[in-house]
Amino acid sequence: MVGSAMVNSASVSAQNLAPTLASERQANAALHERLEATSWTGGLPLRCVGPTVMSGRVVDLAVNPKDPSEFLVAYASGGLWHTTDHGTSFTPLFDYELVMTLGAVAVDWEARTIWVGTGEVNSSRSSYAGLGVYASSDWGASWQHRGLADSHHIGRVVLHPDDPQTLYVAALGPLYVEGY
Repeated sequence: MVGSAMVNSASVSAQNLAPTLASERQANAALHERLEATSWTGGLPLRCVGPTVMSGRVVDLAVNPKDPSEFLVAYASGGLWHTTDHGTSFTPLFDYELVMTLGAVAVDWEARTIWVGTGEVNSSRSSYAGLGVYASSDWGASWQHRGLADSHHIGRVVLHPDDPQTLYVAALGPLYVEGY
């Protein structure tokens, strides 16, 4: 009975929580940069000691239709990765943005433009919100936030077949919130 009361109390508290606004999450980027610039560990070189793939669940793939050895892999909690050798080696393309969680990727292979929907859409207590849609027209060297910051969890991005600048985005919204 005590355990049951604790669960009910926790669920009532969780229902009263409002989702964190995108503006608040974006404001934390400046704080992060200040803390990183003044960190006592800022000058230490880091090296990976393994494992070699640490990105978590694969949520989406985009395969080049003219060269299937080239594809992008979007991970739920580990960014976006590119390969040109059937997956033998990968290059990270989304390491320095405000969010790391992805839900979808779409590519205009002719223009070499990448679109990502952020925020993992697999609803669980380990799912983190994203900040909408990002695009890169220089194959991941830089990214531009393109909108939908309050969408939280994007599960699909589809480019219009005749106009790749028009896209359709399927967004779940905040988890565990009614009527948002």
